[in-house]
Amino acid sequence: MNKTQTPSDPPPDEPILRSWERCAASGLRTTDPLQDCSLTRISLSDRLEANARLVAFAQPVMEHLHQQIARSSSAVLLTDDSGTILRAVGDGDFLEQSARIALRPGQSWAESVMGTNAVGTALAEKRAVAVVGEQHYLERNKFLTCIATPIHAPTGGVLGILDLSSSTRVTQIHAQALLQTTAEIIENRLIETINDAAVVIRFHHQAEALASPLEGLAVFDEAGRLLACNRRAERLLGLSTGQGERPPFWEIFETRWSSLIDYALQNGTRPIHLHSHQSRTFLAHVRVHTMQQVRPALARDTPTAPSITRNLSLEDLDLGDKAVSSVIRRAQRIQGLDIPLLIQGETGTGKEVFAQAYHHSGPRREGPFVAINCAAIPANLIEAELFGYSGGAYTGARSEGARGKLREAHGGTLFLDEIGDMPLRLQAVLLRVLETRRVSPLGGGREEEIDLSLICASHRSLKSLCQSGEFRPDLYFRLSAMSLSLPPLRERSDLERLAQRILEQESPLRPLRLEPATLALVRHHPWPGNIRQLRNTLRLAIAMLGPEEDSLGTEHLPQDLQEESSAPSSRPERSLRAAEARLVEDTLARHKGNISAAARELGITRTTLYRKLRQQQEA
Repeated sequence: MNKTQTPSDPPPDEPILRSWERCAASGLRTTDPLQDCSLTRISLSDRLEANARLVAFAQPVMEHLHQQIARSSSAVLLTDDSGTILRAVGDGDFLEQSARIALRPGQSWAESVMGTNAVGTALAEKRAVAVVGEQHYLERNKFLTCIATPIHAPTGGVLGILDLSSSTRVTQIHAQALLQTTAEIIENRLIETINDAAVVIRFHHQAEALASPLEGLAVFDEAGRLLACNRRAERLLGLSTGQGERPPFWEIFETRWSSLIDYALQNGTRPIHLHSHQSRTFLAHVRVHTMQQVRPALARDTPTAPSITRNLSLEDLDLGDKAVSSVIRRAQRIQGLDIPLLIQGETGTGKEVFAQAYHHSGPRREGPFVAINCAAIPANLIEAELFGYSGGAYTGARSEGARGKLREAHGGTLFLDEIGDMPLRLQAVLLRVLETRRVSPLGGGREEEIDLSLICASHRSLKSLCQSGEFRPDLYFRLSAMSLSLPPLRERSDLERLAQRILEQESPLRPLRLEPATLALVRHHPWPGNIRQLRNTLRLAIAMLGPEEDSLGTEHLPQDLQEESSAPSSRPERSLRAAEARLVEDTLARHKGNISAAARELGITRTTLYRKLRQQQEA
């Protein structure tokens, strides 16, 4: 295929062929100029709100997927069921390049707008699609390699599209498998958390497939009616796909519904054998979590209940590390006082967890805790998110308007994460609000008084941002009256207790422990992603456990940690420095010396990365 290709010479792939025919029939030309179909910031905000659960479950796994791809010039995109991009996670250089063809949040990538492309064609075909280079209908998109797969709603139908786009060639089979697995993870989380889900059953023919992407997942209400199940469950049980009426539990399995509940309440997470009416036998894990009679049983049977609830206090965070203990003591001194709290630390050190604990330990604990990530919201939407807007303020605005995070936090706590990414213009407005304690919505409206406690966080040095002109010094001085710095995980002395706490949180009804070799590896790993990386590692290790296992060995850990465990080492300190140096060196090599890209992957600032390189040269 060459660049003079016309709609009469479409690629040979059948889905691509059909797509080109649809594009030609609609009047699109391969050389058509870019159509700017971007939503207004208010309309995009409404679209995000309408798809809030999808975005909430997709965002973290999108970030994980992008890390697994481990290449520059790529992005992972999430769209709604119309093909409008809701979220984008990717490399800065590629996001900047792709913005020139409107591959950004708020833009529609439906076939009728953007011709043959992975998002639009996956929507039209209702299946996974890869569109590579010249297969794109529009000339301006032919530099892209794109793979997309639908995300199905719990009750059937397509909820959105998950897409991987790159300006370089990717290994399609590997990328498609990762994309499909990620989409199924999102679908499973949506299924697990639907309204009225009282009983969750995970099952498979083989024990080793449990707690893996191969397991079937089905959720039932208290009466035993099937609310939803994933695609693997449909195949295992021989159920029809789509939005038909779901059969109740007793029409699927021979086991009595009441017997299943009794077993689950008495045996926790121990597996049970289920026999279907189609003469199939499954090993299943059953979790009962919303029935009224379950709550007292959980409270009695879980001795570590205070440590596994979401409402941790500052005291709960004190696991023995001196630096963390000191930070907690300082924070406790200002509770109840009108003094903003600024929390700094590397990415993943637990800044939001600390902020929540500070809120739940203080006099405003009965009030709301409202969080907003200034780096995760497009710059043109932060103002509407913070201040709200009056009804009819903009074209497409909701008639009832929106209160905004500042007014929602009245009587409680407002947490501004990654405050260093707030646009300068908004910094001036925020400073005025903090001084006057009054806020009015965009588009006019009655000014209201607000009473709130303010917590800000940043993994970047606000003082350095002030020096470079990216942050207002007057706002910095207003926010930094009490500034705390959380230590990175590699410097904490309570790592073993923290790991055990995470195991209790991730597996509250199944006591687990780390084997000595695993614990030694955990102690010596540099953890560039800090607590977030440790949690994801242990979550994966739990998923890799067999149903009868209760200890995590090195074989359950991710591949990169397993390789580290088999490498020769001398003293722990030397092995830690060597592992960190090797990680920095490998990351830089992967990004061809690009400091910014390497720092982003490591979850540290460029300044920190430069300092580590200097230390390694001096060692």
